[in-house]
Amino acid sequence: MEAITYDSMESLLGQQVTLSDQADNSVRLTISEVERTALDGDDWEAFAVSLEGQDDFRVPQGMYRLTHEAIGSGELFITAHGPTEYQAVISRKR
Repeated sequence: MEAITYDSMESLLGQQVTLSDQADNSVRLTISEVERTALDGDDWEAFAVSLEGQDDFRVPQGMYRLTHEAIGSGELFITAHGPTEYQAVISRKR
């Protein structure tokens, strides 16, 4: 998951990324927001990535591989936050 950091996700704001499941089904979503969470500090890197999808396709909650040519790929747990809005929250020890 090293490819997915606050800085790498912020650099992709407004760009599309590909989410792929374990069966290699994929969909393109747009990174709409990247924000640090309350846990972020000297000991922890903690942030949320919000993604925007399409009206005609729903992404079920679960584990996905997020890929972008500029950063490579990493695994994320994605949850739905609306009909076309999704979010991943990352918290890890620095």
